[in-house]
Amino acid sequence: MKPQNKHYRQLTQGQRYQIQALHSNGFAQRRIAESIGVHHSSISRELRRNSSQGIYGAKSANLLKDRRKMTAIKFKKYDERHAEILRNGLIMGWSPENMSARMQLEIPSIALSPTTIYRRIREDKAAGGCLYKLLPRFGKRRWKGGKRKAGRSMIPARVDISQRPAIVEQRSRLGDWEGDTVYGQDASLVTLVERKSLLTLIGKVEDKTAETVSNMMINMLNRVDTVHTITLDNGGEFAQHQRVAKATGSQIFFARPYASYQRGTNENTNGLIRRCWPKKMCMGPLSKQEIRDMELRLNMTPRKVLLGLTPIEAYTGCRVALIA
Repeated sequence: MKPQNKHYRQLTQGQRYQIQALHSNGFAQRRIAESIGVHHSSISRELRRNSSQGIYGAKSANLLKDRRKMTAIKFKKYDERHAEILRNGLIMGWSPENMSARMQLEIPSIALSPTTIYRRIREDKAAGGCLYKLLPRFGKRRWKGGKRKAGRSMIPARVDISQRPAIVEQRSRLGDWEGDTVYGQDASLVTLVERKSLLTLIGKVEDKTAETVSNMMINMLNRVDTVHTITLDNGGEFAQHQRVAKATGSQIFFARPYASYQRGTNENTNGLIRRCWPKKMCMGPLSKQEIRDMELRLNMTPRKVLLGLTPIEAYTGCRVALIA
């Protein structure tokens, strides 16, 4: 009997009994392999690893296999700390990708892949647990009314992103920011994200006038040390960008209309904010403390693109222990 395929599969207990019977009757390893449909190297490896004092028995072979499995690296992935790490991470709004990246950074010996974390959450759900309810879930509604008019005609002295220095695209320095507004029913948020570290700043404005938004941007950027460039969308609320540039000593550029990917870092961050503060939400009642808490939550979340570091760590260069 020829092997069905060359892909590795663990031997079953029934196959081990066949090996025991054929081996005890003096059959050659290749003949045994043909009889049970595996590669001859599988038989050689099985006899070498699971024989006891030169004698192969199916029951003892299975015990040796189980003992070896319990001391293997994969078995060690079942660590008592995992349950607490997963629960705390989900409570803080971390995705499985965030948790995996942070474990690789702090405790790589028990780090789990995102796929394994998702599987653990499914297993918890099957056992009656509620971890799955803490997973970040959000939907995105598409605009169905055709393209809306971009505000580029409302922005004087607009400088297109095509004139932005090439170094900004490289993300090799701190101080290059992306900005946008997140609308609510009765108030809006101004968001600024640093391209290299992903550090996020958030400010609430009661209206979307160009003067109000520019004042808020100036106040927000006064909190950081370095501002080289700012890349914005074409909303009319950014019409007073020249005031911001003068106050911060920066250059301001505008992405092309309908090309949000040119401010992808900021767009992704706004999506994270929307998980907690969805569209049509009244943002007027949000307090300064609630906004600061959201900032801290985003800036203390490990990011895969930062190899498990948080934005604050990437921006300041200082590490802290989050899960270890």
